[in-house]
Amino acid sequence: MCLTKSFIVKTKVTSFSQIDALAIYLKVGLGDLIITERRVYIDSLQKYCANSKATVIFKDDFIKGANSYEAFMELKKHINFHYTRVIGIGGGGTLDLAKLLAIDTTNLKNLFFEKEQVCKIASLYLVPTTPGTGSEVTPFCALYFEDRGLQFLLSSQALFADEAILCPKFLTTIPFDVLLASSFDAYVHAFESYLSPLATYQSSILSMHVLENLLKIFVQIANKGLAEVDSYLETIQLCGNIAGIAYANAGCAAVHALSYPLSTRLKIPHGEANYLVFFEVLQLYLRKKPEGKISNIRDLMAKVLMCDKLDAFAEFSKQCDYFMVKKGLAEYGMKESQILEFTDMVLSRQHMLIANGYETLTASEISDIYQNIL
Repeated sequence: MCLTKSFIVKTKVTSFSQIDALAIYLKVGLGDLIITERRVYIDSLQKYCANSKATVIFKDDFIKGANSYEAFMELKKHINFHYTRVIGIGGGGTLDLAKLLAIDTTNLKNLFFEKEQVCKIASLYLVPTTPGTGSEVTPFCALYFEDRGLQFLLSSQALFADEAILCPKFLTTIPFDVLLASSFDAYVHAFESYLSPLATYQSSILSMHVLENLLKIFVQIANKGLAEVDSYLETIQLCGNIAGIAYANAGCAAVHALSYPLSTRLKIPHGEANYLVFFEVLQLYLRKKPEGKISNIRDLMAKVLMCDKLDAFAEFSKQCDYFMVKKGLAEYGMKESQILEFTDMVLSRQHMLIANGYETLTASEISDIYQNIL
């Protein structure tokens, strides 16, 4: 297979330390469609938007959990005006909805399945309020189609935001467990994009930067407690953004492929789902190809954790267990009879495993991972 490698950054990235300054910069008003979450709006946005002429839509009024085609079409029915700018402010699911609202979705199924050209109809500004998504700088959008029982990914240069705006103040109101799970999602983005055959010199540098900085933060939190979190919010958010740029270019792989049935079927939050499967995938990679690029990550971990290289991944797992407890999938309601179903769902996304995987996983290996964490 011939893999085309390139490195693209199309989105302008702007940072603000305070939400006040961000609001002044955006100057929301007539012609703006803002899609956000009710909690984010009440905590951070209401005083800037309430008296503006912008239209505000709340994701949680229409969608609980993963975005679906049916829910998006219902949401669209409530937008009956011409807008020139879409502003998405929220987590990854909200930013994905903003991407869809900024393109022509008259024949949305054709865009996903017939690969028709994506046409942008409004400028797009994305403001992440969680640290791990990276969606603000990627050309991807995921949507679950109930009639097919599967989630599909739309990829197009038209889905790149015109501008991504970062503000760590949004992270101060997130519960600690959600913040860390989302941060781990950023870690996985960096991990998988670094190991990807599509990785370039530029994306690899970004990935390793994220892996090192998030690892150091995880260690500090594990050693010093929750009081340290606020001092790292800006770095955590930047790591999520940088990891987004890396995986926009090199892609994700097996960890994301195995976690997606956990989110769509068991309703496990995305970052938490990644955490549940990560160490099983990691151990499998080590058994299959220990001396490849994964050895570089092991060297980095050993250096930061100040341990023997052979113990690095086990030590990392112990550090993570301090703030993210691994529960068995049975505690989320999964049955052993679902292992085959979930394995089939992963294999339906085998492009993620084949094109971007460090090593290709077999159906038997995927089933074993689910069995081990049941």
